[in-house]
Amino acid sequence: MEPRLTVQLTLKAYDVLLPVATGFVEKTALTLGLGKKEALALALATEEVFLYLCHISAPETEVEIRCRSSAYCTATDFIFEAAGFQMKAFNLTAIPSFEDEASIQETGLLIASRVVDRFNLHYVGKRLLLTFVKDKAYPETAGLDVPVSVPLSRFFIRRPDVEEVKAAVRMIRHYCRDRFNPPEIDFPGKVADIFASGELDAALAMDSVGHIGGALFWSRDVPEGVECFGPYIFHSESDPEMAIGLLDRCIEEIARSGAVGLINRYSGTGLPPGYFEPLGVLTFSRGDGTRVDVEASYRHLREDKGIVVWAHPDLDPFLESQYKKCILPREIQWVTVEGEKKFSSSVLSAEMNRFGHWVVLRPLVYGEHAATALADHVRLLEKEGFSSIFFEMDLKNAWQAHFTPGLLKNAFEPRLVIPYGGKGDLVVFQHRTHDKA
Repeated sequence: MEPRLTVQLTLKAYDVLLPVATGFVEKTALTLGLGKKEALALALATEEVFLYLCHISAPETEVEIRCRSSAYCTATDFIFEAAGFQMKAFNLTAIPSFEDEASIQETGLLIASRVVDRFNLHYVGKRLLLTFVKDKAYPETAGLDVPVSVPLSRFFIRRPDVEEVKAAVRMIRHYCRDRFNPPEIDFPGKVADIFASGELDAALAMDSVGHIGGALFWSRDVPEGVECFGPYIFHSESDPEMAIGLLDRCIEEIARSGAVGLINRYSGTGLPPGYFEPLGVLTFSRGDGTRVDVEASYRHLREDKGIVVWAHPDLDPFLESQYKKCILPREIQWVTVEGEKKFSSSVLSAEMNRFGHWVVLRPLVYGEHAATALADHVRLLEKEGFSSIFFEMDLKNAWQAHFTPGLLKNAFEPRLVIPYGGKGDLVVFQHRTHDKA
């Protein structure tokens, strides 16, 4: 398992130091495993952000730059004084403008957000933490034949090695291509890297010869939960107990992890009855225009002693029904706007899957004109052909609940609550785009 490395540099916000900032990020990204093209993209984003900070910052202001390695990406953090920083440029709907010097500078931020794969933005006290993430480049397949699928009447469950992980992913892509699968499945090498780093675990069902009959993957990306995808059974005539065996191995492995629950949003070829409680359904549109309902499920792993969640009163009936259905002890704290000052702009991030025509919006900053920001995003995304638009709200963060009236006004409806799906419970909204077809 490769160690996660962090390299940090602190600079004064002077434009003469720009080559130091960009050179640091580019060379560090290359050292941490990014390719030349991806490292240059991070360096370009650094150039735009650093120059912008040089223009808006008071003399002697310091900017911290950190590069962090991961199995499949490199993240670059910028920590700086928030005063004067125009966050609205990070919205997908932001339009380049060259009307004056300030507009030109903000356009640089827009460029920076477009050349990276993901970004995040949040306050740390009075300072802002801006994170850019660039993924390693992976081929979709290596041109290898897909392992043959044979019915297994006898099997055993074990943890695979890296090559077996890649083989199992190729089998999922081939034999389970009609299922709704996580986007990482398109890149066997990426899944292998995440597995080798320890961020992902797996179990395979195999026979004594070495045939792979089924697979299940799981990871712990959130503090209190574990998320799995699968089980995948590659031949319809295999022992039906195979799915149960894979899930039992997963539960056995995570039993001492302290996780409260097991989340499943990608059920592979089907979950065995009685193992999970259904949470709700999201509707996805395929490229051929057909629609598919994808069910999310949850399983308690130990006693849920309850948590405090923050929500807007408009969600009261929905949350009460969901928590009652899943027998989840929750203390709901209601939030309302009571005349307090808001930030000048609302900012959203967008995780887009162009092949699947779906996108997930997530809140970064709640400010003025939240409903308008949501409407602008929906309008742009529909124009670009996205037929399934989702919004995820983490009920651990009270400020996110303020987006609720704007969501309901813009035809978003709450579809399901995922216990411990984020820092707290995650509410997933879906835009009623699909109703227009």
